[in-house]
Amino acid sequence: MDLKTFLEKNYSIDSLNKVILDLSNAAIKISNSIRNNYTLENKKETSQNADGDKQKPLDIFADECVFESLNNSSVAAYCSEEQDGMTTIDKNGKYLIFCDPLDGSSNIGNNISIGTIFSILPFYNDSIENSLKQNGNSQLCAGFFVYGPQTTLILSLGKGVHSFYFDNKNSQFNILNSNIIIPKSTSEFSINSSYRRFWNDKVKNYIKNCEDGSDGIREKNFNMRWVGSLVADASRIFERGGIFLYPEDKREKNKSGRLRLTYEANPISFLISQAGGKATNGSIDILNVEVNEIHQRVPFIFGSKEEVEIFLNTN
Repeated sequence: MDLKTFLEKNYSIDSLNKVILDLSNAAIKISNSIRNNYTLENKKETSQNADGDKQKPLDIFADECVFESLNNSSVAAYCSEEQDGMTTIDKNGKYLIFCDPLDGSSNIGNNISIGTIFSILPFYNDSIENSLKQNGNSQLCAGFFVYGPQTTLILSLGKGVHSFYFDNKNSQFNILNSNIIIPKSTSEFSINSSYRRFWNDKVKNYIKNCEDGSDGIREKNFNMRWVGSLVADASRIFERGGIFLYPEDKREKNKSGRLRLTYEANPISFLISQAGGKATNGSIDILNVEVNEIHQRVPFIFGSKEEVEIFLNTN
């Protein structure tokens, strides 16, 4: 079953379905560009995005693809990690889009999976501020595309999580797995251990307990998996469980966390919760975190529910 048919059969809001299909068309264009030519990337030009991170030509290209795809949708406004603030598309539109157009783009030269993350929320024409400051529980839909060996989509409209793969021959997304449930327990963790010296005691103790394996208090052996691409690490968790940790640390830029709440943590957390997992900033569920500004950063821990709860209960 292709994505269009799946949406028509399972979801009744035609305008929202169209936004998803338009985003999928943008993803196809981005995927084809990544796979088939590196003309943009070969320029080797870099700039900085609104948040001060390095911005490559493919970041800009992906942002333009997503933005242009939404011009004929019922989208009121677009907020991108690559831009400063909100861009109005249709003043009478119904939806607000938050998007990380090319997550993990620093890995493109290493042939590592990267992707596009998106979040769809209602837009309130009478209060733009309220629209921008909705927490993660207000999301109508969230998903991410992965550009890897396969181009895939993991999607939720609030009724479970489903995955799709891109059928290159027919140029469409087809259903891969429906009603994905993340295993409650796991023996895999994902963290960048090179930052150990900056971690707080809670994170240090949790990781040490995992590393002690069957000889320690956890009484089982763990494997560590770290890709350094959020969409790639998240895809693995939806497939077989695990826990991902990007906590706050002692570095000045990371004292409030590193990943973005609106562009990364909220959409991934919406998917995680719909698949039976758990996502937290270390104290409360990510979906309950108050949005103060659109480029806000947060600590982000998510994955198999039991393992995330074990982390939270670690002293």
